[in-house]
Amino acid sequence: MNIRTAFFAFLILMITDIAAAQETKVVGYLPYYRFGNLDQIGLEHLTHLCIAFANPDAQGNISMDGVDIWPVVQRAHEADVKVLASLAGGALKPEWAEAWARLTQARYRSGFIHRIIQYTLANELDGIDIDLEWKYVDAQYSGFVLELRDSLHAHGKLMTAALPGIHRYKHITDKAMLAFDFINLMAYDLTGQFDPQRPGPHSPYSLAVAALDYWKGLGMPANKLVLGLPLYGWDFSTPGTVHSVNYGDIVASNPAYAHTDQVGRLYYNGILTVVAKTELAKREGGGVMLWELGKDALNEFSLLKTAYHTIHGEPVEPATPAFSPLPDSIGVIAESDFSPDVILPGAPADPDMFRLEVEIFPNPFQDTLQITNKEEWPLQLVLSDKKGRPLFETFLRPNSTINWETASFPSGQYTVSAMKGSKQMSKTLRKM
Repeated sequence: MNIRTAFFAFLILMITDIAAAQETKVVGYLPYYRFGNLDQIGLEHLTHLCIAFANPDAQGNISMDGVDIWPVVQRAHEADVKVLASLAGGALKPEWAEAWARLTQARYRSGFIHRIIQYTLANELDGIDIDLEWKYVDAQYSGFVLELRDSLHAHGKLMTAALPGIHRYKHITDKAMLAFDFINLMAYDLTGQFDPQRPGPHSPYSLAVAALDYWKGLGMPANKLVLGLPLYGWDFSTPGTVHSVNYGDIVASNPAYAHTDQVGRLYYNGILTVVAKTELAKREGGGVMLWELGKDALNEFSLLKTAYHTIHGEPVEPATPAFSPLPDSIGVIAESDFSPDVILPGAPADPDMFRLEVEIFPNPFQDTLQITNKEEWPLQLVLSDKKGRPLFETFLRPNSTINWETASFPSGQYTVSAMKGSKQMSKTLRKM
């Protein structure tokens, strides 16, 4: 190869690497027990598929609970999707936990990594995703990750990780953090089954912003940050008991629920919030991740499709069926002057130019707040306490009403903020 040919080969490689780095990713996790849904999942809307979860036996042999993943890998590759095996998971059987703790130690590590590479090559995977969480991230983690990265990259394979939205495990060094080709931020579960006394949104837009800012502040490049979107909600309807509900089941009960984030005391992410988060991730990060694809609405209300079309600049919101309107508040909504008591940062000096048509009732309030958007466009709504901490957050469609359950909130001062672009206004409320 002469110098000129070598130079052009190098230039093409550089251009390819830059294009890959700039790719807006759509990463979907698919547990092996969801393989039966594969025909209904739009693989063409993904860039990466993470098959979950594989774990080692006592000798370090990797298995997806004995399930053959090759047919799924092949199907995804036919759709031009990169496929990774996601290792570990948030809940490990005792024998898996013991194997991870032992096999990642320095004296066993090389043999264990060799078996991971064998599994990767045998199934023609494009890489490995590490999903060790919380107490399973021990002092061996960074050394294991760095050695695994070297072996995977030597074979042209990716290494990624699933990590908390706003928490860095103390055993992840800077070098190990930067070794990942990208990380999937689990920006959800602010509350849930583990905290039944704290009902509310578990994955608000504010958490998405905080997660991206947090990891960039630690030195992670923006294009390596993939924002996680939940395809499930937490239902606090029964006092003292919280259970998970799939987004697909929520929409199946009423397609109109695809356009909001809350039904009674059930909190989730609907289409408008996913659009907003995807736009944020496209602008401030490297893409979006969905946990998990089997929980999606496998129809026109799919959040996977929503994210894909948002990234590609296509219309995403299907029309609300006439037979299932959005649930309205019970009773009469009184007119409330949503005056600019507080002008949020960035709003111009003349508030009348930026008044938003919003009705809020009652003030003072007790058990419920009812808010109606009378504008011709969706509004972002945030209810904050007196310290500015967001308690509820959603995107509300035009001419729609939402009820926020506030019975558990202590008495005191609160703020409801409504935002649309440069139109940003707030109203001070009082809980009796």
